[in-house]
Amino acid sequence: MELRRYLELIRQRMALVIVAVIVGATAGYITTSRTPVYTATATIYVGSLNIGGNQAELYAQNALTEVVATFAQMIPSPVIAQKAISRTHLSRYAGEVAASTTAFVIPGTDLIDVSVADSGERDAVRLANGVSFAFVRQIAHFQAAGTSTQGQVPNEPAYVFQEATAATRSSTGVTKKFVLGALFGFVIAALIVLVLDYLDVTVKSPEELERRVGLPVLGIVPRFGSLQLETRRVGSIARTRVGEPDG
Repeated sequence: MELRRYLELIRQRMALVIVAVIVGATAGYITTSRTPVYTATATIYVGSLNIGGNQAELYAQNALTEVVATFAQMIPSPVIAQKAISRTHLSRYAGEVAASTTAFVIPGTDLIDVSVADSGERDAVRLANGVSFAFVRQIAHFQAAGTSTQGQVPNEPAYVFQEATAATRSSTGVTKKFVLGALFGFVIAALIVLVLDYLDVTVKSPEELERRVGLPVLGIVPRFGSLQLETRRVGSIARTRVGEPDG
């Protein structure tokens, strides 16, 4: 019964609900950026030199796993982003590039996927490679490195195993924000309807009156405005009586 009553309240104020849904959906659409975003990914290999000079330590996977995880946390930093900007000569802010950079450790490997998102497809590729090479060069300052070519497993701190060559376009999320905005507007409208009903102290049903006064209701007098009088039939009867001859 309560659910039916709530639905009836919402139906009575349907205009308010519709306006709130439209406003919420419009706000979600307007506040969502429709600029396309492209993401490019490069792959960094973490070499064996990070766990010491003894090659037997190469099997200490826990130690190398910690190093890989540490590198993944260091990559999306303003320091590396600034070096990437200097390398690519793109007009970007270090904080902006760092915020759009993610480093993900591929499970079960010593590889780190470095992804950078940007509004330009080619710029995303350049930034992904720039961040990767900038980080590798930064690490090389702290540990000695050997020489190798791309695609080989190197004996050095870190190495760009695979450069980014293309970028994928990401969804802008306009549809999602539009739907969420509409749902938010509906929830707000429903709350407003319930608050207005709570503030309304008038008696709305015979059951509510019995509950308030503790006495049974013997009868109901309807509002005169709700009476449906057959005015056409009454008018016809009146005209008939007026036209009858006097007895």
